Amino acid sequence: MRKHMLTHENEEMQGIRVRGLEVTRLEGLTDAMFGFAITLLIVSLEPPTDFGQLVNLVLSFPAFAITFLLMLFIWYWHYRFFRQYGLNSGKVMWVNGILLFLVLLFVYPLKFIATIVVDYVILEGWFGFDMPTELTMGPGQYPVLHTLYAVGFAAVFLCFAWLYKLALNAKHELKLTPYEMLSTQTHINIYLIVAAVPLATIGLVWMPTPWAPTIAGFSNCLIWPAAVIYGRRMQPQLAALRKAETA
Repeated sequence: MRKHMLTHENEEMQGIRVRGLEVTRLEGLTDAMFGFAITLLIVSLEPPTDFGQLVNLVLSFPAFAITFLLMLFIWYWHYRFFRQYGLNSGKVMWVNGILLFLVLLFVYPLKFIATIVVDYVILEGWFGFDMPTELTMGPGQYPVLHTLYAVGFAAVFLCFAWLYKLALNAKHELKLTPYEMLSTQTHINIYLIVAAVPLATIGLVWMPTPWAPTIAGFSNCLIWPAAVIYGRRMQPQLAALRKAETA
């Protein structure tokens, strides 16, 4: 897949010149690990043996789809980084290894919490679907699950911020333009925002109120508007640098 998506020299991805033109062994290993993570999701879905189980399987697809899409997005962001910068230093290798470890560790908590929120809170609680009871959770255990999810989610995006920081540190080696340096810093800050929001919800989920899980859970939806607002605030500066470089 990466080979088919490779671009020619001097082409740009989101304003940054493509420097990674060949698929490295590091990227090949990463693809294999992402494939393994998705396989873990699929293996957790047992094949149905009767019509009732088939219906239950179909009803569980939304939670699976959310988990799958997030894995796909993480893979794409990883692909974009290596195409834009083409870095393969020792530090990049170790950060990439931490990222892969976190993805494999994070996949089951992500699927678990997605199933609870989508199947039992939204489909059953809001829309009245009779969802199969596949997961059990004792009183007071949801805050622990939410904390585990928030820490794992944040750690993944902190790794992306770390990777872009390594790219920014190599600005002379990579010959980054002022626009590319600001764009790289913008990516770092966006990934930090994406990591900070779920970490902030950890305090909310432990509040002494029965609404704490709901408040904390849906506070994660602030990730998108926070990242978008920051990105739009940076657009005038990026546009000005871009115009100056192309003038």
